[in-house]
Amino acid sequence: MINYKKAQNILIKSKLKIKDELVEASKSLNRVNALDVYSSVNYPAGTNAAFDGFAINSKETNKLNKKKPQEFKILKIISAGDNPKLNKIKKFQTVEVMTGALIPKFFDTIIPIEQIVFYTDNKKNFFIIIDTKIKKNQHIRYAGSDYKKKDLIVKKGTIIQSSHILTFKTLGVKNIKVKKKPNILFFSTGNKISNNKNISNWKVIN
Repeated sequence: MINYKKAQNILIKSKLKIKDELVEASKSLNRVNALDVYSSVNYPAGTNAAFDGFAINSKETNKLNKKKPQEFKILKIISAGDNPKLNKIKKFQTVEVMTGALIPKFFDTIIPIEQIVFYTDNKKNFFIIIDTKIKKNQHIRYAGSDYKKKDLIVKKGTIIQSSHILTFKTLGVKNIKVKKKPNILFFSTGNKISNNKNISNWKVIN
């Protein structure tokens, strides 16, 4: 019988070539990733609202205070999945945005809905009133803030976990290349081994 250390050295020196196979990303749990996986898209794909509220241009609030408030005219409501395009935006205008809605380029911050003060004039125009300076980039998720195009998602040789599968689904990765599952066989050897059910106390069942 080969001793343990000799057997171990044989295995270490042996070059085992395990082939690759393509599998569905959603069924790749605990498989070994065979290639580096990169993001093919930006995620989020577009700059969007992380909070329900009103999108404004923060620069227009720089000189505002309690003694000098400003009315911002509400142009429209934009929900997640709506086209955010606006033909023309004038100074002191705003849009109501729902969580996940894309933000028109002119705006750079969001005031949460709970902080809004509304006003309506005689012509049935709707406004919000702002009386303080608003910081830029509040409650906004910018395009590519989670994953940028060509970002490395999973390195070669990584054992795929559930968090990786969630990322694959998020970024639209349908299939990935993994190592095939090797067939591993165990052989029991030695005089003590017996295939019988009833054995002596100096034997062991195979």
